[in-house]
Parts: sequence; C-alpha cells; structure tokens
Amino acid sequence: MRKLANTFLILFLISAGLHLTAELGRQYLFISSPVTLIQGLWLSSLLLAAILYAGFAFNRHLPLATLLPLQLWLTWSLIDYWPLENFIGPRYQLFAAVVQLILGLIILHLNRTLNNAGLLFTAKQFSGTAFSFKRFGLFSLGNLFVVPLLLMLCGFSLASHLIHDRSAGFVRLKPNGLYMAERTYRRAGKQLQLAGMIHLARPEYYTALTAAIPAQRTLILLEGVTDHQGLLTEPFSYARIAELLDLTPQGEATFAGRLISQKQLESAHSDLNPAVDMIPADLDLSAFNPVTIEVLNALAKEVLNADSPLTGYAEFNRWAQTNVPPDFDKIIMTDLIDKRNQYLAGFLPAALKKYDNLVIPWGALHMKGIEQIILERGFQPVNSRERLSIDFFDLPYAEAWNKFF
Repeated sequence: MRKLANTFLILFLISAGLHLTAELGRQYLFISSPVTLIQGLWLSSLLLAAILYAGFAFNRHLPLATLLPLQLWLTWSLIDYWPLENFIGPRYQLFAAVVQLILGLIILHLNRTLNNAGLLFTAKQFSGTAFSFKRFGLFSLGNLFVVPLLLMLCGFSLASHLIHDRSAGFVRLKPNGLYMAERTYRRAGKQLQLAGMIHLARPEYYTALTAAIPAQRTLILLEGVTDHQGLLTEPFSYARIAELLDLTPQGEATFAGRLISQKQLESAHSDLNPAVDMIPADLDLSAFNPVTIEVLNALAKEVLNADSPLTGYAEFNRWAQTNVPPDFDKIIMTDLIDKRNQYLAGFLPAALKKYDNLVIPWGALHMKGIEQIILERGFQPVNSRERLSIDFFDLPYAEAWNKFF
C-alpha cells in the first residue's frame, strides 16, 4: 500500500506539471496540448485516488491528512473546478494547474515533516498491524453518504466528457448549465467565426451572440433546412419544448442584416453591403434519404408536437423498432450532418472573395466537421469564448414536470 501511495503522489505532481505546461502553451503560445497524455495521467491519478480512498477502510497507516486533500482536489476536477471559472475567468484551468502543483508540493513537505526522512512515504510510517475494526466501522458508516455522491459526480463527469468530445469542445456541460463555444479563425486578413448552438437557449444567449457579430463587411451563413416539395407532413419545430422549459427555440433567433440569394453572392456585379449580409446556406429536404424524412416526420408527430413529449418519445422508440433499418443512425447522420456541412462549404469560396468576416451560427454537432473544413483551407484559431446557453438554475422544474407528464 505504501508503494501505491507513493506512486499516487508522484502521478499527482506529474499531472499537475504537465497540465500547467499545456495551459501555458495554449494560453500564451497557442500550442496544442497533448490531450491524450494529460487525460491519461489524470485518469490514472483518479483511479489510484479511488483505490487509496477505499484503502482507508483496511489500512490505518494511510494518512488522511496527507492523502485526503489530494483526493478532494481530484474529486473537484470531476466537475471541472466549477464554479472557479465564474471568479477567475477563462484562465481558470491555468490557475487550477498552478494550485494543484503547489498543493502537491505542500503535501510532500508536510510528509517530510511527519516522517523526518523524505518527501515520500517511508516503511516506518506503515509499520505494525494495518487493519483496525474501529477505522473500518467509522469509514463504512461515513461512506453511506459519500459513495452515492461520488457516483453522481463520476456519472456527471462521464456525461460532460462525452458531450465535449462529441461536439469537438463546442458544448460544455457544467453543474449550472450548458455552455456553447464561439471560436474565431483568421487567414490573410479574413476572419471566420464558428458559433456552436443547440435547438433551445436562453434569450440572453442569442442577444449576446448577435451583439458579437462584426458590423462591417460581414456575411452570416444561416442554418435551416428548406422543404420546397412539402416532404414534411408535420410541423418540425422545437417551439413546444422550448415553451415547456421557458426557453427560446433556435429558429426564433434573429440576426440583423440584409438577406441575399446565392445568385447575388456569386455575381460579380451585385452590390456589396458595407454592413451585414445574410444568406441561407443549408440544404433542401429533397436531398435527404427517404428514411431520414420518414424519421423526421415520426419525431415531429410523436415528440415535438405531442402533449407529453416524454410519452411521445416512448411511442417514437416503439415506432422506430419496426419501421427503420438497422443502419438508420448512419443514414440520418450522413443527411443531417455530413451532407449539410459539405453544402455549406460550397459557399465559402465566393463568400471569402467578397467579405472580410464570415459568421457560421450552426448546431454544435456540425462544428467538428465545419472546423475541419476551414482548417484545411488554411484558417488558424486565434480566439475562443463561451456563453451560457441553458441555465439549469433558471429552468421551471415544477411547471415542466407537470407539462411533460
């Protein structure tokens, strides 16, 4: 157990040092960090912390005063040090890395004071009988409350990491809500902004988003699938769910500017608006697979327009089990994400010839593919910021519960 505890101390410090180096490079040198290595060390430290925490019940030599502060710090990291960002700002990760390193060094110094021999645990500190019935009983009793909380934190952390990875970092889940990222890229005097969105948000989110759009020589490439052939048999809108949660649907987000057509964009003779232009840059439903259209109609009927969305979702799942092919997930993602991203990319050459600033406020799941497209065209990231899209503390839970059920 002593060797395991010493390994934990070393890993904790290495993880802190690498985290600090990565944050310094990201914040001041715009150097990408070795994410896999950092996450691997963090997970290893967390795993050892969990093993040692369980070891408190069986080995009375494990010092609470030395190990518990480090374990609590790693537990805090499960929720991304919330609400530290609210007080420190966007450099909170750098601050957290510095504090972790200092905390680790303080613990080493404390341990040397306790054993009068070295920074790490010595054999003398672990001599004698390890098991104590009193320690085991007190630890077990206390953890009747602690373990459920730890499991909840681990579940939250897992969900947060999955959302972050799936959205290429454009969506972050925190205890107080969902945050959407807005990233700025530049290339040869041209600026491009990617604003990740979801179908529902606070009105303040849309206000802040539109206020950040450059006011001169700007083109906004609008998201929104058209249906010129009337393929949808049901109104496809998130307005019903937005009303239940007291939020605003993405479709009601308004951008100030002149609406232009693709012909105007590509014409060399059309007037260039010195302010803001907007252009629909999305596909028509006729380009989708019939399976996708069938699924969208069923989703609109059973969920989006249902009196009880949760009951309707169960109905939709039952319908899907017998009416869609096994590979329908791949079909739908190809239509809803890949085809639309490629269609959007077709607007970029003409847009970059005429405008200095491009803004793409699209769904967050599109951002990974769109970002890859613009990086391949030579754009480099220069800035990033986040905005609170859904505030969990402001949601009308009692009213929503009654309406959903």
